[in-house]
Amino acid sequence: MEKLFTKTSLIFAFAFLSCASAPVIEQVPPAEEQPPVEAPLEEPAPAPVPVPEPAPVEQPAEKTDDEYERSTSAVSVSKEVFNEDKARILAIIRDLDTYMKNVDYRGWISCLDEESFNYWSKRQNLQKASNMLPKKGIRLNTIEDYFKFVFIPARAGHQVDEIRYETKTLVKAVQVQDDIDVVYYNFHKTNGQWKLVLPKNLE
Repeated sequence: MEKLFTKTSLIFAFAFLSCASAPVIEQVPPAEEQPPVEAPLEEPAPAPVPVPEPAPVEQPAEKTDDEYERSTSAVSVSKEVFNEDKARILAIIRDLDTYMKNVDYRGWISCLDEESFNYWSKRQNLQKASNMLPKKGIRLNTIEDYFKFVFIPARAGHQVDEIRYETKTLVKAVQVQDDIDVVYYNFHKTNGQWKLVLPKNLE
């Protein structure tokens, strides 16, 4: 009887140890299935907007050169000669502006025509001009005095716009004011060169 109890106890203990050492397997619940993520739909690229061709610009009809017509109304001069003469005369006037600003008598003299130089070198002509000056007390004794007290005050700071032919060799340089020509310079063409002509005393 005692042997039977011992055998039964061993079997029971073995069975208990076998159950205690068996690995425990946890049952992990299956993950919930996520719905498939749909890729965002790509928007179609906008269709190119057609750019209209620019309308052709109508070229204005060639305008009549009003200045050329005004300048050559008294004489027949080609447009080529007119442009050449005007360019040379305006260049001389730019030099005269510099001479007036610097009171450069020698430079001014280089632009004069011979007749003007001789006329204003005479004392009687200078004395007569002195009597006509708006500012009294100024005496013109030399042609240099004429340059300083007559020529410069009458012309400094004025802008010449156009030229006017009297003949093919005599030209006025004018400023146009309200359709009126104000004459500031006179030029005489001598030996192919334009020279400054000074106005004479009124007789």
